[in-house]
Amino acid sequence: MSDFDQPLTTIDWQALLAQLNPEDPAQQQQALAERLQQRAKNYAAGTTSYRVLSEEDVYHVLTFSLGTERYAVDVAAVRGVRHLTRLTRVPGVPPFYRGVVNVRGQISSVVDLRFFFNIIVVQDDAPDELILVEAAGLQVALVAHHIEDVMTIPTIAVEPVEMHYARGVTLGRMVVLDIEQLLSDERLMMGGGDDHAGS
Repeated sequence: MSDFDQPLTTIDWQALLAQLNPEDPAQQQQALAERLQQRAKNYAAGTTSYRVLSEEDVYHVLTFSLGTERYAVDVAAVRGVRHLTRLTRVPGVPPFYRGVVNVRGQISSVVDLRFFFNIIVVQDDAPDELILVEAAGLQVALVAHHIEDVMTIPTIAVEPVEMHYARGVTLGRMVVLDIEQLLSDERLMMGGGDDHAGS
């Protein structure tokens, strides 16, 4: 079996919530809210100097939507954003590779996280925005329906989950991606090697 034939990681929200609380979904969501609120209260109850957030206490992220999901990626890994104008299709690649784009003379693979995470796409409203990210020696362009904002998220507002490519999930169900882990995936390394990554 080739690396491209391996099963993809699926974002299963019910499974994620079940990790956080073994009760029914409504109770799971309520428990998550209470846990994050209590964590924030405990943090705020410290000394004045402790309440000043250090770089270790926050995530600086770029947020974006893709289909029905919302994601956040570390701004330190972002190399640029742009509108998708011309996409060159590449035959014989996995579905999560939408093709390649030329950005300032550098060829980058275009990755659709919906297919990478095996999320069911009911109606493919084609994403037309790109987020160029670089980590683990690889640069790719992530597609997005809407690039939202640059924001700072306290780490206490992110609940860790057992998902290889995520640091955690916020109360608003936004997945904070671990871009280093994501771009270290062998499927991306094989499909996005020197020719695609432009490294």
